[in-house]
Amino acid sequence: MKADLHLHTCASDGTWRPETLVQNILQAGIGVFAVTDHDSVENISSASRLATENGLKFIRGVEISTTENGRIFHILGYNIDPQNSALNEILMFNRNNLEERNKKSIIKLREMGFPVSPDEFLLYKNNPERGGWKALNYAIDKGVCNTYRDFFQLFGDKRIGMNIDGCATPGAAIAAIKEAGGIPVLAHPGSSIYGNNPPGAIKIAVDMGVEGVECFHPENNEETTEYSQAFCRRKGLYITGGSDCHGAFVKERWLGKPDVRVGQLSLWDY
Repeated sequence: MKADLHLHTCASDGTWRPETLVQNILQAGIGVFAVTDHDSVENISSASRLATENGLKFIRGVEISTTENGRIFHILGYNIDPQNSALNEILMFNRNNLEERNKKSIIKLREMGFPVSPDEFLLYKNNPERGGWKALNYAIDKGVCNTYRDFFQLFGDKRIGMNIDGCATPGAAIAAIKEAGGIPVLAHPGSSIYGNNPPGAIKIAVDMGVEGVECFHPENNEETTEYSQAFCRRKGLYITGGSDCHGAFVKERWLGKPDVRVGQLSLWDY
């Protein structure tokens, strides 16, 4: 059975509503999936209901943005209780932080001479089905940039253009996931946000308390995929994987790629 345990909807920066996501999952022949929106559990209930109606296996998930000592870590949480107060406190903290970063991004663009207005931005109505985030879509509509990559390049550095300083710490996110009955997992160790050092990122995350690693992901090369699986087997950690599909927002990431089977993962009861 095919599995995809890293999927985003319009509750964060994806373009699909749960209904569209499930339609595409069925077309892709995927039997087990997880919705892992950034700092949101808004669409878990709808996705779970649709999964049941269509004979699919569903895992409740989330992806929490965290920072510590200038380093970024994305922490996936699986099998969570989306109603848990500790988890929702962390998610609200991060969403408020994103709102402030959105405002600061527009102020910075104004200072750089672009035709944007902080006051106009406050009144701007963002369409979540476009994917991305409010500041990005406003900047696109104002002709400042065309894509999220352009947006980051305007600032010269992703961590400046979408600075996530002030987010929850990894330790706090991991504790909240566990409090919600979930399993914390390090997302995409092959990503450049970890300084192109997958083994180092994995070791730090495990020391922080994660219980698994996303061994299968489009940003993991073959070496990272093999290393992370071997590490998890050696340490008794969970092995997960997914496409990180955002619908049309990130076109190079699509459902079921990489092609992951349930037998390649260490799955818990779902």
